[in-house]
Amino acid sequence: MTEPPSEQTQSTTEPHDDAVSFPKILLISSLALATLIPTFFVSGLISEREARQGVVQSEFTRNWGPPQELRSPLLVVPYQSAPDRPRGYLKIAPDRLSVMANLTPQERKRGLFHATVYDAKVEMQGVFVLPTESRLRGLLSSRPLWNESFIALSTTSLTEDHIKIDGVETPWQPCAEAVGLEWDCKGVSLVLASAPVATGASKVSFQATVSLRGTGAFNVLYSGKELDATIRSPWKTLSFGGSTLPENASVTSQGFEGHWQTTAFGSPPISIAGGIIDGALWKGGPTIGVELIEATPLYRTISRVAKYGLLFVVLSFAIYLFFELLSRLQIHLVQYALLGLSLSLFSLLLLSLSEPIGYTAGYIVSAGLVLVQSSLYTATVARRVAPTLVFVAVQACLFAFIYVLLDLETYSLLIGALALFAVVSALMVLTQRVNWSTQPPLFLR
Repeated sequence: MTEPPSEQTQSTTEPHDDAVSFPKILLISSLALATLIPTFFVSGLISEREARQGVVQSEFTRNWGPPQELRSPLLVVPYQSAPDRPRGYLKIAPDRLSVMANLTPQERKRGLFHATVYDAKVEMQGVFVLPTESRLRGLLSSRPLWNESFIALSTTSLTEDHIKIDGVETPWQPCAEAVGLEWDCKGVSLVLASAPVATGASKVSFQATVSLRGTGAFNVLYSGKELDATIRSPWKTLSFGGSTLPENASVTSQGFEGHWQTTAFGSPPISIAGGIIDGALWKGGPTIGVELIEATPLYRTISRVAKYGLLFVVLSFAIYLFFELLSRLQIHLVQYALLGLSLSLFSLLLLSLSEPIGYTAGYIVSAGLVLVQSSLYTATVARRVAPTLVFVAVQACLFAFIYVLLDLETYSLLIGALALFAVVSALMVLTQRVNWSTQPPLFLR
């Protein structure tokens, strides 16, 4: 009569008791960490390509135009204490200024690299209120030359323009040509428009339109009393800059529009410092502006994806490990290593494809290639439909999750932490199906 198998014999025949040895687990962990080596080299390549992108942007800044800083116009009145003395200039800031700026962005490419440039059409309306005689006497010891006054505008990359002063069309002129003294124009890019003040006048009004070229950002520096400004553009992704945020702003499928209003107490600032432009006038005033930014900063986003490379490998190795623990399937270390190598290629594929076809298309194609390769390999390793489908589902969800996570700027940390908590919880549930009571053999399979 045959004796029933002993309890010890029964325990050793369970499929998951001796499927994986402790040294093998250590070697699998070492393989996962080894996948950081190609990730390190890919990160260096990303930094190199990003630096090249910065060089191209600098070239466009030099050739097309810099980030524009449009300073509010000034009414400049010459004065001279004696014929043999050098001229001085009285600078009067606007009492009111209205600015309407329309930015038309363009994507300029050089090879695989690109930069965002724009054309800006700026319409301005303003009023200069002349200071009282008593205020002038406290500032000047000589009489201003009102008939030689002019409006000065500090800007760069001016492409076309016109200005009406008290309803009279007046041409802009280069500073040195208008005043005949290069020293007075030194250090700034200036255009001037003659604005002689009639006897008994109390204010000077103007309407001006200027067209500018710039790269990346557009800013308005204001010195004066009241400012009403609006900036519009079909560009949908931007960052508001300057010292003053817009009172209201809207971003729609047609672009963005921001509106600013500021009011200062007292009279508009006046300066009598040497030279036509006094930079101190704008230091205490409000600045407004926008920066046209990429919807998806390509290299920064790819760098963040590369940092998640270890997560792909660890999760995939964990799936393989549970295949071994929960079934009779045995997977060789070489197969773990080849799977890790396949997954570590993702960030390199993403970098090489995103430059010519864009980040979103590059991510879809790269994820698809790696998913197909690793899934087919898993199918040959497992030789079963159910484990292969589990692997495909988990990997597809992980690729989709990483894409969505990196798109969530505000809540990315919260969502990532909750997802990690969910993964750890799932692993804790799965490990309950493993019989840990038996000491695994030290033989490395």
